[in-house]
Amino acid sequence: MIREQDSVSQRLQRFQRDIDYYEAHRAELLDRYPEQWVVIFNEQVVDTAPTVEQVLSGLRAMGVPQGQGLVEHLTRRDELLILSA
Repeated sequence: MIREQDSVSQRLQRFQRDIDYYEAHRAELLDRYPEQWVVIFNEQVVDTAPTVEQVLSGLRAMGVPQGQGLVEHLTRRDELLILSA
């Protein structure tokens, strides 16, 4: 049980580092990948695509565990996105 908790804690810490990376590099990423979906995993952009379906498919192909990559849409427009499974 303790190992499982450590694993969850480690995944949450890694995910927070990915969020911090995204926030620190958002402007640069937006210039490089405008109107694209990006996936950040282990503080790296591991995939980009014009649709969320394409990046999710790419994640599966790369073996990134589901729900562990930070998926963001880079746009200068104000938008509200509601994603459902």
